[in-house]
Amino acid sequence: MPPGRGWNPLHPRNTDAAAVQGYIWGEKEHIMAEKIRVVLADDHAVVLEGLRELFDREPDVEVVATARSGDELLNVLERVQADVVVLDLQMPYHGLTALAEIRRRRLPVRVLVLTAFGDEENLCAALELCVEGFMLKTESPRQAVAAIRQIANGHLVYPRMAARWLKVRPISRSKAAHKLSPREWEVLSCVAKGLTNAEIAAQLMVSENTVRFHLKNIYEKLHVANRTEATAWYLQNSLPD
Repeated sequence: MPPGRGWNPLHPRNTDAAAVQGYIWGEKEHIMAEKIRVVLADDHAVVLEGLRELFDREPDVEVVATARSGDELLNVLERVQADVVVLDLQMPYHGLTALAEIRRRRLPVRVLVLTAFGDEENLCAALELCVEGFMLKTESPRQAVAAIRQIANGHLVYPRMAARWLKVRPISRSKAAHKLSPREWEVLSCVAKGLTNAEIAAQLMVSENTVRFHLKNIYEKLHVANRTEATAWYLQNSLPD
């Protein structure tokens, strides 16, 4: 079955118990202390039912609402309190349109996008809207649950494959790339790999204050406000390995 449509997270092929690998876990400044409230947004009933059943098994996750279109999702978010939205970009009233409206309204919710392999155009558009994470529709339920928890606790979740998609795109590097010093590139690379300030300091053998100083300069040079935007910029502008 093509990964983009009709994905069922409970299909036996997707229920392996392998460790969660192949993802970039980035950090934000927030910690969740209560049950994670999730809204599911997908126009396929089988996907909604499968995801609901999956998350209902988890004691720390609660599905508070579902939506079958972007319009319905926005209405739901005005009525219920949610921590994370699991969003399919291919819904009626396009998922990207809904994501842009979520950002415009400054709704206090994090977004995990369900995406198909190779969907580079939507991937880049979602990154520009500072989505907190991506989940490939072919991944296992364990990875889906781990992604929800990571995002709810203030982390960023990007498939490593996403970085490779972006690096092979024929894009021009931002002029800001030439403003970064070699050390700032090192710090930014560590941020994109999901390292905390303390871990970056240990790896680069500098103090945490020095890391914070470099991050402040990086944010100013790139015209970004946080780690999410900085990571998105890095994925789009770093050179292929």
